[in-house]
This record gives sequence, structure tokens and C-alpha cells, in this order.
Amino acid sequence: MDNMFRDWGPLERAVAVERLFAVDPISLRALAHKLNADRDALSVAQRAAEERILLWLRSSESAPLTGHMFGLTEWLGAAATKEQLIGADPAHPIEVPTLRTPLWRVLVTLMPDRRLQDDWLVVGDLGGLRDRTRRLLANKPADTDAVVLMEHQLGIRAHSAQAWLDALAVSAAQRPSHEEPAAGEPARQLPRRTPGANGHHHRGGQPVPQVSASSIDPRAALATLSALSAGNTRPHLITSRRAPMPPPASPSADPSRWQRIEVTSDHLRGGPVAVPEGYATRLGMRPGTLLSVTGPGDNAVVLVWRDHPVFDSLQPVLMRLNARPGDQVYVTVDGYRLDAQLPA
Repeated sequence: MDNMFRDWGPLERAVAVERLFAVDPISLRALAHKLNADRDALSVAQRAAEERILLWLRSSESAPLTGHMFGLTEWLGAAATKEQLIGADPAHPIEVPTLRTPLWRVLVTLMPDRRLQDDWLVVGDLGGLRDRTRRLLANKPADTDAVVLMEHQLGIRAHSAQAWLDALAVSAAQRPSHEEPAAGEPARQLPRRTPGANGHHHRGGQPVPQVSASSIDPRAALATLSALSAGNTRPHLITSRRAPMPPPASPSADPSRWQRIEVTSDHLRGGPVAVPEGYATRLGMRPGTLLSVTGPGDNAVVLVWRDHPVFDSLQPVLMRLNARPGDQVYVTVDGYRLDAQLPA
């Protein structure tokens, strides 16, 4: 990945280091002051840097990184510790020289559906996932394995379950009132190091799946790159700054404005989702264009029209809805806002 930055100009590199991939991005004004540079020139440099990244992610050169990231997110599940992420591959702690940050932090930046919160890499909101776990454990049948239930219902992998339960107990102890911890939980210990794509064996869970670079469409990385625009502290990348529009009426009240999607396993793994050409045309798209919109949870979602229009990925939206293969999900785009509903 570092090769991509070597022919960049100094302002483009500064934007990448201080804004696009920074742990705490600074404003353009602050960066201009730091570099004694013109703010407008930095704004132009940022746009150029964004376009370079987009082009790289759509190229075959990005396929190894994209394939690794897709396999990694599947292995991490809905909640994993920072240590698990770092230890999942020997390359993760290695610094990307141009960016002056380790590879694992770059991967977190590019992930569309999860953020580091209190040293947990979590899909969605940490507190919300903890509350869902408590409710699930409180209502589980006595003869049901909690670890199996959490993986099936919440997407928390077996190799993360014990650490998640331990953290949940600490969190509950800090609450004014809390449920008693579920009795009889299996004592599953995490390994000291959680090997990943290097293929080492370890106790509990599975290694990071091996993903062939040739099986990955690099252009699908547009959806992962859109994560750079998520959250108020991160700079916008390809997402419009236009304010979100009010959600339109429900699918039953105004079906013409909603697209029905039959959810498949490929969709849940981040695969593209077809969009009718007529619908894409109504959104102002045409062949060779892309549109980035903000979905639930402030996740950016990219529509791109190559041979035919598709959502490059709806994985963050589908995971937020807890959708499963065979479900029908309705989505609509109004202005630069995407809304989604899973009918009861």
C-alpha cells in the first residue's frame, strides 16, 4: 500500500497523514497553519488525494489488501478486542511508512461498519451491543450455550465470547442497577495471541479466512473507503456535505420510492446489490458515475454505475438491521440520505 503514496506531492501526503488516515484528524485550517500553506491549496490537495485513493482501490493492485480486509471483518465478527485485531496477522503492527501509522489502524479507518470504542472494535454502538447481549442472556433457555447463542444472534465469534462476557460483567458492575450475571457460562479462555491469516493454530474460534486476491473485485472497496467520511470527527471523503433529508413515507404508503431487496448471504458478506436502472436514473446517475449517501448509523453507502448500477455494499445497513438471508429489506434514497426498513 505504501507504494501508492510515493509519487504524491507534499500537500497530498500531508492531507493523508494528518486528516484522511489520522487517529485524530485536524482541520484544514489547523493543517494550513502547521504547514504555513494556503488553505484553498490544501483543499485542492485533499480532493486530489481522495481521487487517487479511489482510483487505487478500484485497481487490481488493491485486491490483496481488500481481500484481506473482507476476510478479516468476517473473522472479527460484531465485537473483537484491539489486541485480537493487532494479533490477527504479523503485518498488522508494522508501520505504513508514508502514513506513519501501523497497518491495523489503516484497516480500521477503511472498515465501513465498525469503530474502535474503549479498545473494542465493534459493529455499531458499543453500549447498544452490550444492552442487546444482556437482554439475550437474560432470556436464554437454560440448556442453551451462551457462546453459541451470541454468535448466532449477535455475530460475536466464539474466540471473542469470553472476553466480551468478562467486559460485560465489568460494565454491569459499574451500573447503578444491573442484571445478575448468567450462571453456568462456559469458561472459554482466549489465547494470549490470536493468530490470523498466518494460519497458526490456536484454541477456540477459527483463523482469519484465507481470501484469494483474484476472487475480490477491487472496485467493491469503494464502500469500505466511504468509512473515511463516517462520524463528525473525520474528514469527508466522497460523501456530500449536504444536510440529510427527512425520511420519506413507509414502503406501504409510497412503494414507488422504495427498492425491495431480497437479502442473500453474499449481500451480508459485503457483495454488491443491484439497483434498477430506472431508480438510479431518478437519482441523477448515469453510466460511469457514482453517488455516496449517508445511511443509518452515519455509515456512508456508495452507488456506482459501471455496466449496471449497484450498491457496492449494503453490509453496514443490513448488519444494523440484523437482516438474514431470505429477508426482504426496503431501502430508499432521498437527497443524500439512505433509509432502510426491515418489515415486521
